[in-house]
Amino acid sequence: MTKTWAALEIRREESICWIRLHRPLVMNAFDRTQWAELNEALAESERDDRVRCVAIRGSGGNFSSGYDLPAALDELGGASADGVRDHIRPGNDACWRVWNFKKPVIAAVEGHCLGGAFELAMACDFVLAGEGAMLGEPECRVAASPPFMISPWVMGMRHAKEILLTGEPVSAAKAERMGLVNEICATGQIENRVRHWAKKLNGISPEIWHANKLAVNRSYEIMGFNAAIAMGEDAFVALCLAPDAFKTELFERVQRDGFSAAIRWVQSRFE
Repeated sequence: MTKTWAALEIRREESICWIRLHRPLVMNAFDRTQWAELNEALAESERDDRVRCVAIRGSGGNFSSGYDLPAALDELGGASADGVRDHIRPGNDACWRVWNFKKPVIAAVEGHCLGGAFELAMACDFVLAGEGAMLGEPECRVAASPPFMISPWVMGMRHAKEILLTGEPVSAAKAERMGLVNEICATGQIENRVRHWAKKLNGISPEIWHANKLAVNRSYEIMGFNAAIAMGEDAFVALCLAPDAFKTELFERVQRDGFSAAIRWVQSRFE
């Protein structure tokens, strides 16, 4: 019997498993359900011998805006350190699963790819981006930090600081110059380009491909990748628990004026 997914759409096309993030009304923002389903779909794809490549993309013209902030604010309000860690665990588990995945994982990025979704895309083996894509880590603008701090490992220091310390998204063209994107795809061509990459990768035996990926990943792990990600988790927890006047006002505005109005207030600080 075909499984019904609440926040994903799954389609297998020959050797490709397409995992589509499907919460288009909120720009595919991740709540607990979507993270849990993504972990489940990835596990199923890894076990399925018919699948040689996984492609992750989003519905409605966007990859994902990242964590579902209204849901996150509700869950994190008054949370303990353990509660904060529990909140980010499903998202970080998904990023680790992609990092360790035995088959190629391609992020097909269109529209916005921000926050936790950006971290997920950076954990993928390859990133293809539509011409109009915008990528970034805006967490610092809402008094937080990335739970899966992979940015310093996929770009140089100057670019990592630009992404992480300004919170300003960058265009697909700039992301390619920064080394975040393998290829920019013309409008309407991203699926065809994913198929092209998958066919190219299918020419390598799965065992050989996985051994080479493992060797590349371990070179980063030897340099401290795992410890750095753990440190990023600690930083996220510390920022969530630390008193901060801006954060207090943000919570008050969300409760008083609603989330959209509160985010407009945040954005006005950077205009």
